[in-house]
Amino acid sequence: MKESLSGAQGAQNASFSPLRLLAAIVVSSVCLTGLSAQGNSANSPGKESERAAQVRALNNSALQLHGQLQENDSKAASIRGQAGRILAQRAAALQALIQDDAHAALAFAFSPELLADLAEKFPTSTSSLESHVTLSGTVEHWVKDSAGRSTARDSWFLDAGGTRLNLYFSTSQRPDPRTSPVVTIEGVQIGPHVAVSKVSATRATGSFLTNFQLPNLPIVERKVLFAVLLAGFLLVVTSKLRQASTLRRCGVIATALVFLAGNPGLTSAQSRCNTLGVQKTLVLLGLPSGSAPPVTPQQVQDIFFDTTSGHSLNGYWQESSFGQTSAAGDVYGWYTSPNSFTCDTVGQLFQETIGAAAAAGYNVQSYTRIFFVFPDFSPSCGFSGFSQVGCYNVAIPSGSVYASTSYIIANELVSRDQGVGLVAHEGGHQLGLMHAQSLSYGTQPLGAVGASGTIAEYGDWFSVMGSATLGLYSAQHRAETLGWMSNGVNYQTVSNAGTFTLQPLEANPSGLQALKVQRGTGNPDWLWLEYRQPLGNYDTSFSGPFNEVFSGALIHYEDAGTGARTRVLDFTPGDGSWYNPALAAGQSWTDPYTNISLSIPNASSSALTVSVNYGTVPCTSSAPTVTVSPLNPSIYPGQTASYAVSITNNDSTACAPSTVGVSSTEPSGWNTSLSSTTLNLGPGQSGTVTLGKGAPNGTPTGTYAVNLTASNSSSSTTDIANATVVTPPSASATLSVSGTTFTSRQSVTLSADVISGSSTVKGASVTFTIAKADGSSLTKTVLTNRSGVASWSYRIAQSDPRGTWVVSGQASVPATGSAAAQSIGTNTASFLVQ
Repeated sequence: MKESLSGAQGAQNASFSPLRLLAAIVVSSVCLTGLSAQGNSANSPGKESERAAQVRALNNSALQLHGQLQENDSKAASIRGQAGRILAQRAAALQALIQDDAHAALAFAFSPELLADLAEKFPTSTSSLESHVTLSGTVEHWVKDSAGRSTARDSWFLDAGGTRLNLYFSTSQRPDPRTSPVVTIEGVQIGPHVAVSKVSATRATGSFLTNFQLPNLPIVERKVLFAVLLAGFLLVVTSKLRQASTLRRCGVIATALVFLAGNPGLTSAQSRCNTLGVQKTLVLLGLPSGSAPPVTPQQVQDIFFDTTSGHSLNGYWQESSFGQTSAAGDVYGWYTSPNSFTCDTVGQLFQETIGAAAAAGYNVQSYTRIFFVFPDFSPSCGFSGFSQVGCYNVAIPSGSVYASTSYIIANELVSRDQGVGLVAHEGGHQLGLMHAQSLSYGTQPLGAVGASGTIAEYGDWFSVMGSATLGLYSAQHRAETLGWMSNGVNYQTVSNAGTFTLQPLEANPSGLQALKVQRGTGNPDWLWLEYRQPLGNYDTSFSGPFNEVFSGALIHYEDAGTGARTRVLDFTPGDGSWYNPALAAGQSWTDPYTNISLSIPNASSSALTVSVNYGTVPCTSSAPTVTVSPLNPSIYPGQTASYAVSITNNDSTACAPSTVGVSSTEPSGWNTSLSSTTLNLGPGQSGTVTLGKGAPNGTPTGTYAVNLTASNSSSSTTDIANATVVTPPSASATLSVSGTTFTSRQSVTLSADVISGSSTVKGASVTFTIAKADGSSLTKTVLTNRSGVASWSYRIAQSDPRGTWVVSGQASVPATGSAAAQSIGTNTASFLVQ
């Protein structure tokens, strides 16, 4: 795969650049292979990916060269030349592994101590070495949809201190820009790519007006809320002015109330890009040199803003939001560039087009939704559109604008309905939505709590965020991401038994249209029930095999990993079709894993009756969760690598505490120690054990797979880490004598210089032995000073024998850090006593 973003590009300013985006997304993923889960990859050594095996081999080659330099400094130049080539290959392979499997990449990254030693020994190759980082900055999320919505790829970026980085996550945890666009991440970086091990939201810095974000409320309530808050602030301030009259203070507050109620744009950049009200939209039409436009500006105008037929982005948003959100704006173009472009340089065409729009008099900074439309290239770019999820600072020729942006292939807009579906899909991403997926568990509608199931990225046929249909956004999306439905009015949260009546999701004015039902007592997961009918301009498009959806409850599943996605369930799993997933009238379902049951007593064209019941909570056993840290410590042969292992019991709350067994079998032949081989844990409870892996003396250098398995009575989970064995630096001790000839009553000074590799050793124990001319001997043990030197002065007595004396030494180098203790002998020396 072609490299997408050079270090020089990544070091540019943090504002969004469409050209850099195209380099990072379009070029690097022309061949889409589906959405990468980027989760915890617990591959065993025999099953690890080809990419991981390549990195392991390159790790071993680099370690062998490091070991050669440890043992023989005289060949440093030749060794460093070989290492430069190997480390460059390893850097490329590790960057590719980060993009394929971030967890595996973290497990192959060298420890900070080893990286520091490699940088010292191979100074010209430091740019090829990874680094362990903690970074804070603004996160961006982009989604790329292939033609026909067959595959998808989402990309994350971090703007940190003027550097733009590509993020890849090792777990299911993702930032939520809706909560805070500023995050802190921990992980391993090489080049512009970061394998993320931990992410947390960071409080944004700046002024109150810059960072204040209003809740997702209807626009009138937003205005009133902000006005009241600011009025309270002004009241506090003006009350401090003792000379200010009550009338003057009230006048200031009243003015602020009136002004803010009519000017909600003063709240913040984030609030001006909210999901309610008129979405000020700019559609840019850019045409490369020599290209013909596939559609006319009027066709594009109708697809986005038509108010008569209802089939437009504006009509879709109005109908889906019950009139709370609409699209209004302008179409500019076609602007014809004198230049030619490709998929990876189309960002330049965007910059030219938006610059031309500004030059033509459009105030591009007044728009919060930007759609850039351009004809497909040859060869094809392979996508129909890709979009930012939410709003960011978008770089434009005249500065920047806080907005969301989509790139749209113009050829996809030739058909009116296809075009409306595409822009409603990409527009949904701009509003913060992710895809409408399907979630399958084979022959049953839903698996055990925590079971992953099989996800199809666009598997929901009944939402425009899923397969290429015109279905309305689901109730879950409307309620929790868009703020178009209110809890207690349009949907109800249910955790107790009851019978409820739902009106169709398309009905307007809207009443109770959805239920958010807790999946069993004490569980954190939810079932969203909604009722669809062939009403309005969009859901009437369902016909034929899709009609079954109108006969019962369409149900989506929400758990901790859902985020801004929805996941429809199939309540007719036996037929193998996702056209008819509803729980139909007259049917019921009992969850075999929790105490919930659902039934649909009846349905009419105007109402659906839903009965929710909670029975006795069953005990359901699930595989425990296990994580190992650190993922790749460095040791010398004969040393032991130590790991902290965290284990969580995932049994349901009704289960009794159970015993979780802990075991490890790899690497073969290594000594294994566990602080405990069993843990007694209650449901949801976590415990820790310490794992030790001892490398036998003589173990060759290399990166070795380490496994840890946690098992309960029904299932087990294995996590994979590594241990890197490094050649210890060769220690040496050189003995010298302060002279060659001495006489009685003179002092002879013995000195020993102790070094390990190229570093002096402080605190080494040196035992000096003096063999006198008559065969007698004496010894003295001295510690080396901070310069690595141990000294002993012996005063020759008048009774000492004359002749040749021989001296020697034995140095004992203590273990330091990851270096093992070593015992080495010195050279011998002699002097004459006269």
